Amino acid sequence: AQLPPPPAHFTGRGDTFSALRDILARPSAEPGSHPLVVISGMAGVGKSALALHTAHALREHFPDGQLYVNLHGATPGMAPLTAGQALHALLRDLGAEPRHIPEHPDAAAALLRSLLAPTRTLMVLDDAGNAAQVRPLLPGGTGCAVLVTSRSPLTALDGARRFPLAPLSGEDSAALLRTVSGREGLDAAHPLVELTGRLPLALRVVAARLAARRALTPGVLAGQLAATEGRLHHLEYDDLSVRRSLAVAHDALAASDRETDRDAALALHHIGALDLPAYGAPLLARLTTTDERRAEAALDRLVDVALLEESAYGRYTPHDLIRDFARELAAAGPRGDIAGEVADQVVGG
Repeated sequence: AQLPPPPAHFTGRGDTFSALRDILARPSAEPGSHPLVVISGMAGVGKSALALHTAHALREHFPDGQLYVNLHGATPGMAPLTAGQALHALLRDLGAEPRHIPEHPDAAAALLRSLLAPTRTLMVLDDAGNAAQVRPLLPGGTGCAVLVTSRSPLTALDGARRFPLAPLSGEDSAALLRTVSGREGLDAAHPLVELTGRLPLALRVVAARLAARRALTPGVLAGQLAATEGRLHHLEYDDLSVRRSLAVAHDALAASDRETDRDAALALHHIGALDLPAYGAPLLARLTTTDERRAEAALDRLVDVALLEESAYGRYTPHDLIRDFARELAAAGPRGDIAGEVADQVVGG
């Protein structure tokens, strides 16, 4: 019974919750397989909240236990768990003596499958960074089920049903604001709804600030957020921070050994300097003085880590708060001037 407490004030996601519950509660009809779902989306969109809300609702369907591992694939200040570390933790929690846990990951994964095969167990793998981190942890029994959250849809993970999350609706955003802040009169038309991008993390930060300072009115806070250059400064409270959550993915890309990852981090700087509604590979190739194939790979990588959305084939758009984050990157780094020069050419041409 390892599940963290269910999220307080859970709001919205009714259709997705119903679909997840139906899939996970039904044993697999295929020998050796199990229900496997991936909840994906940008930082702060509520992936973990939905996963835990669903997992708690399904506890009675999994009488042999509910396992939970935070893989820290994109957690501020935390290094991602390796598959070996996660396997060791799971086996230890299932009663295996540490000295009897195989050192080789393949052998440890086989032992995990053997232990779980005769059981009805729910496994929640929270904040996965990639498919390779998840694959060795999957059970083999048809009575088990696995719920994964990740910024990436983990398309390399075979057999998974995928549920990409968008920001909340206006009505659900307003309901979350009212419930957490205790302030009545906040409806879908209030400026705070759109100024937070309808992102649950940002909504919770705003609501927490309103709950903590009764003298702070929603109108005054909306005015602070409306100053675009300072919006992310106002979306931090206690240990909640939209900026830190977004920075994890960018910083990992920038520090990566892979060229495509570093290209993606650089592309985000350029996007912040060149403030357009949408972006494409030809423009990014001009900004980075590379070819279109490499520029497209960088943009696709930003989509994969939920820092961009491909709104149509070849057209990439950032969420409003990611756009603010990209502006900050451009202002802080030396690449902004280069992009600014190209921006002048684009606007002028």
